[in-house]
Amino acid sequence: MNRMDVCQGQIGDCWFLAAAASLTLYPHLLSKVVPGGQSFQAADYAGIFHFQFWQYGQWVDVVVDDLLPTKDNRLLFVRTPTDDEFWMPLLEKAYAKLNGSYEAMNGGYMNEAFVDFTGGIGETIPLKTPNPKLFKTIEAVLNKNSLMGAYINVINASDREAQTSQGLVKGHTYSITGIHKLYFNDRQVRLLRLRNPWGHREWNGRWSDNSPLWGAVAPELREKLHVQRRDGEFWMQLIDFIQYFDVLEICHFNADAPGEGVSSRWNTDCFQGRWVKGYSAGGRQISQPWDLFWINPQFHVALFEPDEAQLRKQLRKGQEHKAPTCTLLVSLMQKDRRRSKNRGKDFLHISFQIFQIPRQYLQLSSAAHRKEMLPALRPVCPPYNGSSRDVTGYFQLPPGDYLIIPSTLSPFEEADFTLRIFTEKKHQFLEIDEEISVEGKVLQVMKAPQIGSDQDLEEIFLKYAGQDQQVGPAELQAILNQNATKIPYLKMEGFTVEECQRLIQHFNLGSRSDKLTLQMFQHLCASLQEWERIFRIYDVDRSGTMNMHEMRLALEAAGFHLNKPTMEAFMKKYSNPWLQIDFKRFVFFMEHLKSVFCMCKSRDTSGSGVLNMTEKEWMELATDY
Repeated sequence: MNRMDVCQGQIGDCWFLAAAASLTLYPHLLSKVVPGGQSFQAADYAGIFHFQFWQYGQWVDVVVDDLLPTKDNRLLFVRTPTDDEFWMPLLEKAYAKLNGSYEAMNGGYMNEAFVDFTGGIGETIPLKTPNPKLFKTIEAVLNKNSLMGAYINVINASDREAQTSQGLVKGHTYSITGIHKLYFNDRQVRLLRLRNPWGHREWNGRWSDNSPLWGAVAPELREKLHVQRRDGEFWMQLIDFIQYFDVLEICHFNADAPGEGVSSRWNTDCFQGRWVKGYSAGGRQISQPWDLFWINPQFHVALFEPDEAQLRKQLRKGQEHKAPTCTLLVSLMQKDRRRSKNRGKDFLHISFQIFQIPRQYLQLSSAAHRKEMLPALRPVCPPYNGSSRDVTGYFQLPPGDYLIIPSTLSPFEEADFTLRIFTEKKHQFLEIDEEISVEGKVLQVMKAPQIGSDQDLEEIFLKYAGQDQQVGPAELQAILNQNATKIPYLKMEGFTVEECQRLIQHFNLGSRSDKLTLQMFQHLCASLQEWERIFRIYDVDRSGTMNMHEMRLALEAAGFHLNKPTMEAFMKKYSNPWLQIDFKRFVFFMEHLKSVFCMCKSRDTSGSGVLNMTEKEWMELATDY
């Protein structure tokens, strides 16, 4: 297997093919993606082949049969120069299966394939930004057996795959396979070796295959470097590379990369998350009252120690050296979007922001307090964003506490994501979420409401109570619906008998009675008045309903603290299809929660105030009650 085996077919997956061509330069990497012991020999052949790709934190085995797309008895997509070699077409088919179809591979970035081949870290370097260390960077990357490629930006759709007068193809990914420094006219010339995955169409400028400059090179060196054939591979001087190409893509290896020759200096963490409409999809940060940036997932990263190289510089230079820093790499990936391309869903525009935070922020107990404090936090960099699968940023930051917030461009855009963190020294990485708890005031017996006197409330009760001095579901329905019509803003349809029976059950927790005494009725009225007060405050748009983020703030004001999974489960139980909760549903939500925490309190036989249970046990208790 070698890089000359890769010749592009009738699909725009040059980004994948260029990455595959680079992969052949490193057998220890290739053997992980294309496991050995597979062939068409009778002893081994079973009609299927195995390939392995890294996907969002784990290696995935993909099995394909050997039926390949053809037209007129010729391979339709990638092919090799010979007619009896099929590892590359089979690899392409396996990657197409991983992503849902061949069509899904049409258009992409080489780093996406690099990461899937190695589990490494993608880095994008703009070439039009002055970078005196560029050649050293490329040299170091190649010495570490990392993968690399480049492309020319496309401004207009009509320019895609258009050929320049220099023989280069716009919007097309070239792999970088080698470097060399030679002396020409007493000056050092730095050369890069590139390859077009088409297997033809080459650079025709300085140091190209037909360039007369090769005539001035020593014969033995010319024989080693200069090969005149139409194979898509060519040499290019660094200054020409910078002039004509726009973006360099590099994939650094981490501990997930296969092979004995790969070592990692990174401490890594990986988190699988979701942006969910109404719950955690807040969009980018905007300076408007309706900014929902605060509902996005939030992650705390604690950097404890500076890098070793930074400490050595400080020891060597003393006060002249700036304060030592820590290397932090952040990689945000949107999951499985390529599989949805055939349904009209392309990659979302995703981004992440990093803020330096005081310890005070981590000690805040509620989302409401974090919402208030977030606009005042200092970002350490502009937002890192893009419409590709992966968005990666490299930072040098002093030790301290940092907040990472991943988001989509607009609110309510849904997607799964993987967030990876890489540091040289040890770090702490945690999602910031609520601790499930309830404030003591909620479980205390509420006083009778302040609307009128206790005597008036007692008269209403006795008007509907029977000889047993209690009211059942039908009587409670009459009382509640008579008063509900007096609050038109809440847009209540009225309570049914079944709903009133549920309310009685909440207030008769632990009892089999289906009726309310006067004292219980007073407590119910006190609760309803409190829920109405909170509902009025947090229904900010006065719509008569509350959405998810209004509900989070209302719950905290009432004294309930729920983590995201619990909140999502309750919203699904009580909200309408538009994720809205009217006042009646709000009442049942709050009474349900109060009953659940009362049950928890009854199970706390030690009186410690803490109850230990698994997540599954908690969700069953909370939602099935």
